[in-house]
Amino acid sequence: MGGRNRRFAWTLTWLLAPALALAESDPLLQFFPTAADVPGLKVMGDARHCGGGEELTVLYDGGYQRYVQAGVISASQRFFRLGGGTVEMILHQMKTEDAAAKFLSSLCQDIKSPVQDLPLKQAKFRLCIGAGQDSSYGYLAQGKLLAMASFDRGDLKTPRTILRAVAERAAGNARLR
Repeated sequence: MGGRNRRFAWTLTWLLAPALALAESDPLLQFFPTAADVPGLKVMGDARHCGGGEELTVLYDGGYQRYVQAGVISASQRFFRLGGGTVEMILHQMKTEDAAAKFLSSLCQDIKSPVQDLPLKQAKFRLCIGAGQDSSYGYLAQGKLLAMASFDRGDLKTPRTILRAVAERAAGNARLR
């Protein structure tokens, strides 16, 4: 390999190393949907990952205590564009499967939406979806994974589509430990 190619390979490795380290250290990245899962979905920037405790203030300004008390041990956030709107997705790794189920029930009560079953590939997911005039949102849980999706339009279909894509990725991937 010539000196020029070696420098290029070294530079590329040096530039990609932080992203690769984040990908390896963030068990939640595998569950974010892609354009292959949801046609028209466009990622806006990198995912932000934080551990539990006060680190959650990065994602939840004021109110992170609720998430800590519910059993969140880490979370990742990513924004997407879809159909002219913006989707915010936050994925949580919970302490236990029971903690994920209880937190889902609490969040669904907040939006006055019943918890529904979503069976996929021998895995059982639970979700709820709600909408206001200017936004829609949904929650999904399976195992230690809890996903939240919000859309800046009052469209119930989009959060359901996004959460189903997360469920399909989770059903086909390794579980959170």
